[in-house]
Amino acid sequence: MKTSPLHAVHEAAQASMTEINGWATPLEFPTGAASEETLAAEGAGLLDLCSADTVVLKGPDARRFCNGMFTNNIRGLQPGEGNRSAMCDAKGRVLGLLDIYCTGPDQFEGVLEGVDAEWFEGRYEMYIVFDDVEMEVSAQEPWVLTLQGPKAESILQSVGLPTPEQNGHHILSDSGIRVMKKDRTGLGGFDLLLPSDAIVKTHADLLAAGASPLGHTAFDALRIRHGRARWPVDGNEKSLVHELAINEEVCNFNKGCYLGQEVINRIDVKGQIAKKIMPMIIEGTELPPLGAEVVLDDKTVGFITSTAHSNGQALALAVLRKKAWDSGLSLVIQAEEKVWKGQLNNTLD
Repeated sequence: MKTSPLHAVHEAAQASMTEINGWATPLEFPTGAASEETLAAEGAGLLDLCSADTVVLKGPDARRFCNGMFTNNIRGLQPGEGNRSAMCDAKGRVLGLLDIYCTGPDQFEGVLEGVDAEWFEGRYEMYIVFDDVEMEVSAQEPWVLTLQGPKAESILQSVGLPTPEQNGHHILSDSGIRVMKKDRTGLGGFDLLLPSDAIVKTHADLLAAGASPLGHTAFDALRIRHGRARWPVDGNEKSLVHELAINEEVCNFNKGCYLGQEVINRIDVKGQIAKKIMPMIIEGTELPPLGAEVVLDDKTVGFITSTAHSNGQALALAVLRKKAWDSGLSLVIQAEEKVWKGQLNNTLD
Protein backbone atom coordinates (compact mmCIF):
# COMPACT_ATOMS: atom_id res chain seq x y z
CA MET A 1 0.00 0.00 0.00
CA LYS A 2 1.31 3.45 -0.92
CA THR A 3 1.71 6.17 1.71
CA SER A 4 1.72 9.96 1.59
CA PRO A 5 4.28 12.27 3.26
CA LEU A 6 1.72 12.62 6.08
CA HIS A 7 1.62 8.91 6.90
CA ALA A 8 3.94 9.25 9.90
CA VAL A 9 1.84 12.17 11.15
CA HIS A 10 -1.33 10.07 10.96
CA GLU A 11 0.38 7.19 12.76
CA ALA A 12 1.55 9.53 15.52
CA ALA A 13 -2.05 10.74 15.87
CA GLN A 14 -3.13 7.07 16.23
CA ALA A 15 -5.49 7.28 13.27
CA SER A 16 -7.08 4.08 12.04
CA MET A 17 -6.27 3.75 8.35
CA THR A 18 -8.10 2.52 5.28
CA GLU A 19 -7.13 1.95 1.65
CA ILE A 20 -8.43 4.10 -1.19
CA ASN A 21 -7.09 3.63 -4.71
CA GLY A 22 -4.08 1.81 -3.26
CA TRP A 23 -3.24 4.60 -0.78
CA ALA A 24 -3.25 4.41 3.01
CA THR A 25 -5.47 7.24 4.22
CA PRO A 26 -7.09 8.10 7.60
CA LEU A 27 -10.44 6.47 8.30
CA GLU A 28 -10.98 7.76 11.83
CA PHE A 29 -9.06 9.48 14.61
CA PRO A 30 -9.20 8.50 18.32
CA THR A 31 -11.79 11.18 19.15
CA GLY A 32 -14.28 9.32 16.93
CA ALA A 33 -16.07 10.09 13.69
CA ALA A 34 -19.02 11.80 15.42
CA SER A 35 -16.68 14.28 17.10
CA GLU A 36 -14.79 14.87 13.83
CA GLU A 37 -18.06 15.59 12.03
CA THR A 38 -19.20 18.06 14.69
CA LEU A 39 -15.86 19.88 14.75
CA ALA A 40 -15.87 20.19 10.95
CA ALA A 41 -19.48 21.40 10.88
CA GLU A 42 -18.72 24.03 13.52
CA GLY A 43 -15.20 24.92 12.38
CA ALA A 44 -13.16 23.19 9.69
CA GLY A 45 -11.96 19.62 9.14
CA LEU A 46 -8.66 18.82 7.42
CA LEU A 47 -8.55 15.68 5.25
CA ASP A 48 -5.56 14.08 3.53
CA LEU A 49 -6.63 13.32 -0.08
CA CYS A 50 -3.45 11.51 -1.06
CA SER A 51 -5.57 9.12 -3.14
CA ALA A 52 -6.48 11.94 -5.56
CA ASP A 53 -4.14 11.89 -8.57
CA THR A 54 -3.47 14.97 -10.66
CA VAL A 55 -2.96 15.71 -14.34
CA VAL A 56 -1.58 18.63 -16.35
CA LEU A 57 -2.57 19.30 -19.97
CA LYS A 58 -0.69 22.05 -21.76
CA GLY A 59 0.14 23.27 -25.24
CA PRO A 60 -1.43 25.39 -28.00
CA ASP A 61 -4.33 22.93 -28.45
CA ALA A 62 -4.90 22.10 -24.76
CA ARG A 63 -7.92 24.39 -24.37
CA ARG A 64 -9.72 22.99 -27.41
CA PHE A 65 -8.75 19.43 -26.51
CA CYS A 66 -10.12 19.68 -22.93
CA ASN A 67 -13.31 21.31 -24.16
CA GLY A 68 -13.92 18.39 -26.50
CA MET A 69 -13.21 15.72 -23.89
CA PHE A 70 -15.02 16.95 -20.76
CA THR A 71 -18.61 18.02 -20.03
CA ASN A 72 -18.11 21.56 -18.73
CA ASN A 73 -17.01 24.70 -20.56
CA ILE A 74 -13.22 24.61 -20.54
CA ARG A 75 -12.82 26.90 -23.54
CA GLY A 76 -14.04 29.91 -21.57
CA LEU A 77 -11.79 29.43 -18.51
CA GLN A 78 -9.21 32.10 -17.84
CA PRO A 79 -6.11 31.76 -15.62
CA GLY A 80 -7.27 31.66 -12.01
CA GLU A 81 -10.61 30.04 -12.92
CA GLY A 82 -11.79 26.43 -12.90
CA ASN A 83 -14.82 24.16 -12.82
CA ARG A 84 -15.96 20.59 -12.33
CA SER A 85 -16.42 18.17 -15.21
CA ALA A 86 -17.40 14.60 -15.89
CA MET A 87 -15.42 12.28 -18.14
CA CYS A 88 -17.93 10.33 -20.22
CA ASP A 89 -17.96 7.77 -23.01
CA ALA A 90 -19.75 8.27 -26.32
CA LYS A 91 -23.02 7.02 -24.76
CA GLY A 92 -22.91 9.69 -22.04
CA ARG A 93 -22.02 7.24 -19.26
CA VAL A 94 -19.81 8.62 -16.50
CA LEU A 95 -16.28 7.22 -16.40
CA GLY A 96 -14.84 9.58 -13.81
CA LEU A 97 -14.91 13.14 -12.49
CA LEU A 98 -12.34 15.90 -12.30
CA ASP A 99 -11.91 19.44 -11.07
CA ILE A 100 -9.98 21.29 -13.76
CA TYR A 101 -8.19 24.60 -13.26
CA CYS A 102 -6.77 27.00 -15.84
CA THR A 103 -3.22 27.73 -14.64
CA GLY A 104 -2.00 29.57 -17.75
CA PRO A 105 -3.17 30.68 -21.20
CA ASP A 106 -2.55 27.18 -22.59
CA GLN A 107 -2.30 25.08 -19.43
CA PHE A 108 -4.81 23.21 -17.27
CA GLU A 109 -4.37 21.21 -14.07
CA GLY A 110 -6.92 18.63 -12.96
CA VAL A 111 -7.66 16.78 -9.71
CA LEU A 112 -9.14 13.36 -10.51
CA GLU A 113 -11.99 11.60 -8.70
CA GLY A 114 -12.71 7.90 -9.03
CA VAL A 115 -9.94 7.23 -11.55
CA ASP A 116 -6.17 7.29 -11.25
CA ALA A 117 -3.44 8.92 -13.30
CA GLU A 118 -2.64 5.71 -15.18
CA TRP A 119 -6.26 5.30 -16.26
CA PHE A 120 -6.47 8.94 -17.37
CA GLU A 121 -3.32 8.67 -19.45
CA GLY A 122 -4.47 5.45 -21.10
CA ARG A 123 -7.93 6.85 -21.80
CA TYR A 124 -7.04 10.24 -23.27
CA GLU A 125 -3.63 9.72 -24.83
CA MET A 126 -5.32 7.93 -27.73
CA TYR A 127 -7.29 11.10 -28.53
CA ILE A 128 -4.13 13.19 -28.84
CA VAL A 129 -3.30 12.48 -32.48
CA PHE A 130 -2.62 15.70 -34.36
CA ASP A 131 -3.19 17.97 -31.36
CA ASP A 132 -0.29 19.92 -29.90
CA VAL A 133 -0.99 18.84 -26.33
CA GLU A 134 1.44 17.62 -23.69
CA MET A 135 0.09 15.43 -20.90
CA GLU A 136 1.68 15.04 -17.48
CA VAL A 137 0.09 12.72 -14.92
CA SER A 138 1.07 12.15 -11.31
CA ALA A 139 0.06 9.81 -8.52
CA GLN A 140 2.21 11.77 -6.08
CA GLU A 141 3.30 15.41 -6.12
CA PRO A 142 1.40 17.70 -6.01
CA TRP A 143 -0.43 16.35 -2.97
CA VAL A 144 -4.04 17.24 -2.21
CA LEU A 145 -5.43 18.40 1.13
CA THR A 146 -8.98 19.60 1.62
CA LEU A 147 -10.18 21.91 4.39
CA GLN A 148 -13.96 21.79 4.79
CA GLY A 149 -16.18 23.81 7.11
CA PRO A 150 -17.49 27.32 7.81
CA LYS A 151 -14.19 28.50 9.30
CA ALA A 152 -11.99 27.15 6.49
CA GLU A 153 -11.44 30.59 4.96
CA SER A 154 -10.38 32.29 8.18
CA ILE A 155 -8.03 29.43 9.09
CA LEU A 156 -6.30 29.57 5.70
CA GLN A 157 -5.92 33.32 5.96
CA SER A 158 -4.47 33.01 9.46
CA VAL A 159 -1.57 30.92 8.11
CA GLY A 160 -0.96 33.35 5.26
CA LEU A 161 -2.64 31.45 2.45
CA PRO A 162 -4.85 33.23 -0.11
CA THR A 163 -8.55 32.39 -0.38
CA PRO A 164 -10.29 32.77 -3.76
CA GLU A 165 -13.83 34.13 -3.53
CA GLN A 166 -15.71 32.17 -6.20
CA ASN A 167 -16.21 28.42 -6.58
CA GLY A 168 -13.62 26.94 -8.90
CA HIS A 169 -11.34 29.95 -8.66
CA HIS A 170 -7.78 29.36 -7.47
CA ILE A 171 -4.69 31.29 -6.40
CA LEU A 172 -1.04 30.21 -6.33
CA SER A 173 0.61 31.39 -3.12
CA ASP A 174 4.15 32.71 -2.88
CA SER A 175 5.14 29.40 -1.27
CA GLY A 176 3.97 27.39 -4.30
CA ILE A 177 0.71 26.15 -2.76
CA ARG A 178 -2.33 26.41 -5.00
CA VAL A 179 -5.56 27.12 -3.10
CA MET A 180 -8.84 26.29 -4.86
CA LYS A 181 -12.33 27.09 -3.61
CA LYS A 182 -13.96 23.67 -3.51
CA ASP A 183 -16.98 22.50 -1.51
CA ARG A 184 -16.84 18.73 -0.98
CA THR A 185 -19.27 18.44 1.95
CA GLY A 186 -21.97 21.08 1.69
CA LEU A 187 -20.19 23.12 4.38
CA GLY A 188 -17.99 25.15 2.04
CA GLY A 189 -14.25 24.71 1.82
CA PHE A 190 -11.02 24.70 -0.13
CA ASP A 191 -8.64 22.23 -1.75
CA LEU A 192 -4.89 22.72 -1.59
CA LEU A 193 -2.32 21.41 -4.08
CA LEU A 194 1.03 21.18 -2.31
CA PRO A 195 4.61 20.26 -3.22
CA SER A 196 6.25 17.52 -1.15
CA ASP A 197 8.44 19.97 0.75
CA ALA A 198 5.41 21.96 1.97
CA ILE A 199 2.72 19.44 2.86
CA VAL A 200 3.88 18.37 6.35
CA LYS A 201 4.47 21.92 7.58
CA THR A 202 1.26 23.25 6.04
CA HIS A 203 -0.74 20.41 7.58
CA ALA A 204 0.74 21.18 11.01
CA ASP A 205 0.18 24.93 10.59
CA LEU A 206 -3.49 24.43 9.73
CA LEU A 207 -4.07 22.19 12.74
CA ALA A 208 -2.33 24.72 14.99
CA ALA A 209 -4.56 27.45 13.54
CA GLY A 210 -7.72 25.62 14.56
CA ALA A 211 -8.44 23.00 11.90
CA SER A 212 -9.43 19.58 13.23
CA PRO A 213 -8.30 16.21 11.79
CA LEU A 214 -10.90 14.64 9.51
CA GLY A 215 -11.07 11.00 8.47
CA HIS A 216 -13.08 9.45 5.65
CA THR A 217 -15.84 8.12 7.93
CA ALA A 218 -16.76 11.62 9.11
CA PHE A 219 -16.14 13.05 5.63
CA ASP A 220 -18.62 10.58 4.15
CA ALA A 221 -21.16 11.42 6.86
CA LEU A 222 -20.97 15.10 5.93
CA ARG A 223 -21.34 14.56 2.20
CA ILE A 224 -24.17 12.02 2.63
CA ARG A 225 -26.04 14.39 4.96
CA HIS A 226 -25.86 17.02 2.23
CA GLY A 227 -26.83 14.61 -0.55
CA ARG A 228 -23.51 14.67 -2.40
CA ALA A 229 -22.69 11.67 -4.55
CA ARG A 230 -19.14 10.33 -4.65
CA TRP A 231 -17.74 8.60 -7.71
CA PRO A 232 -17.61 5.63 -8.15
CA VAL A 233 -19.16 4.74 -4.77
CA ASP A 234 -22.60 6.04 -5.76
CA GLY A 235 -22.50 5.05 -9.40
CA ASN A 236 -21.70 2.23 -11.78
CA GLU A 237 -20.65 1.64 -15.37
CA LYS A 238 -24.07 2.78 -16.63
CA SER A 239 -24.51 5.95 -14.54
CA LEU A 240 -25.36 9.26 -16.19
CA VAL A 241 -24.66 12.74 -14.79
CA HIS A 242 -28.39 13.40 -14.28
CA GLU A 243 -28.75 10.18 -12.28
CA LEU A 244 -25.93 11.29 -9.97
CA ALA A 245 -27.63 14.71 -9.59
CA ILE A 246 -24.46 16.49 -10.67
CA ASN A 247 -25.59 17.67 -14.11
CA GLU A 248 -25.95 21.32 -13.09
CA GLU A 249 -22.49 21.29 -11.53
CA VAL A 250 -20.51 19.48 -14.24
CA CYS A 251 -22.29 20.26 -17.51
CA ASN A 252 -22.46 23.28 -19.79
CA PHE A 253 -25.25 22.91 -22.34
CA ASN A 254 -24.18 25.85 -24.51
CA LYS A 255 -20.66 24.72 -25.38
CA GLY A 256 -19.46 22.90 -28.46
CA CYS A 257 -19.31 19.16 -29.03
CA TYR A 258 -17.77 16.79 -26.49
CA LEU A 259 -17.76 13.08 -25.78
CA GLY A 260 -21.24 11.98 -24.74
CA GLN A 261 -22.88 15.32 -25.57
CA GLU A 262 -25.69 13.96 -27.73
CA VAL A 263 -27.05 11.64 -25.05
CA ILE A 264 -26.56 14.10 -22.17
CA ASN A 265 -28.23 16.97 -24.03
CA ARG A 266 -31.16 14.80 -25.10
CA ILE A 267 -31.81 13.75 -21.50
CA ASP A 268 -31.59 17.34 -20.32
CA VAL A 269 -33.95 18.70 -22.98
CA LYS A 270 -36.54 15.97 -22.66
CA GLY A 271 -36.20 15.53 -18.91
CA GLN A 272 -36.45 11.79 -19.40
CA ILE A 273 -34.51 10.44 -16.48
CA ALA A 274 -35.75 7.22 -14.94
CA LYS A 275 -33.64 7.15 -11.76
CA LYS A 276 -31.40 9.38 -9.65
CA ILE A 277 -29.54 9.57 -6.36
CA MET A 278 -31.69 10.49 -3.34
CA PRO A 279 -31.05 10.94 0.43
CA MET A 280 -32.83 8.76 2.99
CA ILE A 281 -33.19 8.52 6.76
CA ILE A 282 -33.08 4.95 8.11
CA GLU A 283 -35.13 4.02 11.17
CA GLY A 284 -33.00 2.78 14.07
CA THR A 285 -29.23 2.82 14.33
CA GLU A 286 -28.18 -0.16 12.20
CA LEU A 287 -27.06 0.66 8.67
CA PRO A 288 -28.14 -1.55 5.76
CA PRO A 289 -25.36 -3.00 3.59
CA LEU A 290 -24.37 -1.30 0.37
CA GLY A 291 -26.38 -2.71 -2.51
CA ALA A 292 -29.44 -3.47 -0.37
CA GLU A 293 -32.68 -3.26 -2.35
CA VAL A 294 -35.15 -0.42 -1.80
CA VAL A 295 -38.76 -1.57 -2.11
CA LEU A 296 -42.02 0.32 -2.63
CA ASP A 297 -45.36 -1.50 -2.84
CA ASP A 298 -43.54 -4.84 -3.00
CA LYS A 299 -41.54 -3.75 -6.05
CA THR A 300 -37.80 -3.00 -6.13
CA VAL A 301 -37.31 0.69 -6.97
CA GLY A 302 -33.59 1.08 -6.29
CA PHE A 303 -30.58 0.20 -4.16
CA ILE A 304 -28.43 1.68 -1.41
CA THR A 305 -25.09 3.20 -2.51
CA SER A 306 -23.73 4.98 0.60
CA THR A 307 -24.50 4.90 4.33
CA ALA A 308 -23.39 6.84 7.40
CA HIS A 309 -24.20 7.69 10.98
CA SER A 310 -24.64 11.45 11.32
CA ASN A 311 -26.02 13.59 14.16
CA GLY A 312 -27.58 10.54 15.79
CA GLN A 313 -29.30 9.43 12.59
CA ALA A 314 -28.69 6.55 10.21
CA LEU A 315 -28.49 8.04 6.71
CA ALA A 316 -28.15 6.67 3.23
CA LEU A 317 -27.95 7.65 -0.41
CA ALA A 318 -29.88 5.47 -2.82
CA VAL A 319 -30.37 5.33 -6.57
CA LEU A 320 -34.16 5.32 -6.91
CA ARG A 321 -36.64 5.12 -9.76
CA LYS A 322 -39.01 8.02 -10.40
CA LYS A 323 -41.98 6.52 -8.57
CA ALA A 324 -39.98 6.78 -5.31
CA TRP A 325 -38.95 10.44 -5.53
CA ASP A 326 -41.59 12.08 -3.34
CA SER A 327 -40.08 13.58 -0.17
CA GLY A 328 -41.32 11.93 3.01
CA LEU A 329 -42.18 8.70 1.23
CA SER A 330 -41.79 5.59 3.41
CA LEU A 331 -39.73 2.83 1.85
CA VAL A 332 -38.58 -0.68 2.79
CA ILE A 333 -34.95 -1.76 2.53
CA GLN A 334 -34.12 -5.43 2.18
CA ALA A 335 -30.90 -7.43 2.27
CA GLU A 336 -30.99 -11.20 2.54
CA GLU A 337 -33.54 -11.80 5.33
CA LYS A 338 -33.18 -8.46 7.09
CA VAL A 339 -35.54 -5.50 6.67
CA TRP A 340 -35.15 -1.80 7.46
CA LYS A 341 -37.60 1.07 7.17
CA GLY A 342 -36.50 4.27 5.50
CA GLN A 343 -37.94 7.64 4.65
CA LEU A 344 -37.04 9.77 1.68
CA ASN A 345 -35.85 13.18 2.80
CA ASN A 346 -34.62 15.90 0.44
CA THR A 347 -33.74 18.32 3.24
CA LEU A 348 -31.23 16.45 5.42
CA ASP A 349 -29.05 19.53 5.72
